[in-house]
Amino acid sequence: MLLQLKEFIREKRNKPFSFVVNCVGMSLAFTALIILFTYVRAELNHDKDVVDRADIVRMKNASWGITPGAYASWLAGNLPEVKQYCRVLEMSMAIFVPQQGEIGEQYVEENIVLADSTYPEFFSLRLLAGNLKDALVTTEQVILSESMARQLFGESDPLGKQLVLGGAIHSTVVAVYKDINNPGLRRPKMITNLNYVDKVWQAGYSDSWWSSNWETYFKLTPGVDRAQLTEKYRQLYAQKLKSFGWEDANIQDELPQAKFSEFNELYFTPEVDFAQHGNRANINILILIAVLVLGVSIINYVNMATARLADKARIIGVKRTLGAGRRRLISSIILDSVVTCFLAMVIAWILAEISFPYLSDWLGCGDVLNIDKWAGIILFILIPLLSGLLSGIFPSVYLTQMNRLDSMNSQRNESIALQRVKGGLMVLQFAVSIGLIIATLLINKQVEYIKHLDPGYDRTDVVVVKGHGEAVLLEKFPEFRNLLLQNPSIVKVAAAKEPIYNIGERGGHLRVPGSGEEIGGAVTWIDENFMDLMGLKLIEGEEFQEGTKNRGKFIINQRMAKRIAAESPDHSYLSERQIGVVKDFNFKSMHQPIEPMYFGYINDYQQMADAYIRIAPEDRKATLDYIEKCYRQIYPQTFYQYSFMDDDYAGLYGSEDLFAKRLLAFTAMAIVIACLGLLAFVAFFIEQKTKSIGVRKVMGATEYQIMELLNRDFIRRLFIAFLIACPVVYYMIHLWLGNFAYKTSLSWWIFVLAFVIMIVIALLTVSVLTWKAATRNPVDSLKTE
Repeated sequence: MLLQLKEFIREKRNKPFSFVVNCVGMSLAFTALIILFTYVRAELNHDKDVVDRADIVRMKNASWGITPGAYASWLAGNLPEVKQYCRVLEMSMAIFVPQQGEIGEQYVEENIVLADSTYPEFFSLRLLAGNLKDALVTTEQVILSESMARQLFGESDPLGKQLVLGGAIHSTVVAVYKDINNPGLRRPKMITNLNYVDKVWQAGYSDSWWSSNWETYFKLTPGVDRAQLTEKYRQLYAQKLKSFGWEDANIQDELPQAKFSEFNELYFTPEVDFAQHGNRANINILILIAVLVLGVSIINYVNMATARLADKARIIGVKRTLGAGRRRLISSIILDSVVTCFLAMVIAWILAEISFPYLSDWLGCGDVLNIDKWAGIILFILIPLLSGLLSGIFPSVYLTQMNRLDSMNSQRNESIALQRVKGGLMVLQFAVSIGLIIATLLINKQVEYIKHLDPGYDRTDVVVVKGHGEAVLLEKFPEFRNLLLQNPSIVKVAAAKEPIYNIGERGGHLRVPGSGEEIGGAVTWIDENFMDLMGLKLIEGEEFQEGTKNRGKFIINQRMAKRIAAESPDHSYLSERQIGVVKDFNFKSMHQPIEPMYFGYINDYQQMADAYIRIAPEDRKATLDYIEKCYRQIYPQTFYQYSFMDDDYAGLYGSEDLFAKRLLAFTAMAIVIACLGLLAFVAFFIEQKTKSIGVRKVMGATEYQIMELLNRDFIRRLFIAFLIACPVVYYMIHLWLGNFAYKTSLSWWIFVLAFVIMIVIALLTVSVLTWKAATRNPVDSLKTE
């Protein structure tokens, strides 16, 4: 073994070029593998920190995972299989840190959770200070994440410190828990009791049967049969709906939608809720890319080994003549590749450690490489070992099966079979690179398409002033609106419960005229100016008018009108309650099709609102300053925060943007590795053709003809690789587009562009060498022979 290692060092010292190319290529591939492994493993282990995750379910109605708050205690009291329940609502909130009895520093946070007191135990929060057992009993108690405590109070002890929530509720910090970095779990910065909504929004809201804002979780007795539990739930649900006056036919239609979702499956389940979800298709694509990048680097190694066939063959021939057995020779060649791979893994680990902190936001899985013992064994032992075996097996078998005399003949030509293998490997390498370029271009095209597709409303030049769950904004809104409209740069002002592009509440039911049946749909609340401000088109009926005449009335969209018409064809979908029909618009992201929905009048809601302000595009800064001045005049004790709707809307596709960037980065890495291999291969190819090039130049060949000769074979292989890559990528991207309700076309020019890009990259890579060979003095070329 020691002798073989000495031989390895001597050979690499004598032939450093191929070693450097192989080592750099493998290092880049392993770096990508380490980073992607960490990310994918975090995604797949998204719920590992929750101790009882196998026994937790979430209540589900229809296609959404949010329900009215009253269902939790009702079901827990009627199902003995339920040990505990926990209701959860995530929201943004203004937080004030009192200083000497007055309101001091103000913060606004978006990851605030309102929940039952069972939340810490349910989701296995890790206590750092205080007492979680008796926390969250009242709204006067809050618990903070480690980072939030540091943000608010620095290095001082946060326990016992006072906070003012939403400008109304005075609370005491009773515990601090460790930050949550798991992608499948909520990452709340602060948690308080859900009775906050009863005090700030509306009395009894948390136990209402009608307002669907809560994610309702149940912890079950271990081993409960889910099918039997679901059947019991549906029987209870049917009784409850009947008590609400539902018709039997409607109840039977509703029951199949009533079920429980397993907690450990929620992250990859595209239900409508307020939680963050992963995309299994994107993860599978990234895993495939990691394998392809590694495959490209292995192909590089094989090509480098076979390119130096004559040198290797002579060494093998000498060893066999001196009595070395074939098994020892094979092990020697494989050891060469394995040692190279382990060296590359060491370099890759250093690169990953250096780069990972800068990629934490990009990956969303913490800023430290979190690799346990078994993951370390897989990454740092099995991967380089398998890569080394795969890289060395073909060269070792091929070289050791050669005749001794042939192997020692320096003028021996490559066999046709070997040429085909090398050509095939190069084609495969190019096919991977071209395929990744096509995929990157198409995915970016889809992301840009959905970001710029007309959703049915005008979001440009709209400023959103956040309400942060405070009813005070709605109470004083007319005064605020009138003050704003005194500025000629402010065109329109309106109020709405939630953003038009993310209408999340799904608890609404409209009664069908003439039948008594009810139809479920999305619902949100707006004022009389909102539709005009957003450019929504009323196609039938009338809009809301200012005043009390709108109480209990709704404006439905076209999808809801069609549903009502289908249920009751003999009656109009307009009635005393349904006063108008708005043209369909996308009120969720472009992943989802348009569904039935309706608007209620915001004064019926009496909870909270955001202000929507359309401004003139000129002199934005002065207009924004005026808006802030008016806000502070009307709401002096309330935190001011604004955003542009365009920016908020773009945030809907943040995960797609990140995925496209990840794909671009690893595609670039694969291309760099492929080009390194191509560069080395061309260098060896030119070295073999030195005499041929010299003879052709003596016979009158021009530099252009020489370069054409040298490049022609690579262009041909690129074209074959393109033909292989196109159908494979077309099929895979077609599957990926299935995640979207609105899809871009798979344009032919994207495929051609990818081919052109790869040709340009390949030619730029090899042209320096081919030009040098073409312009070389033929006397020098022939002298080397």
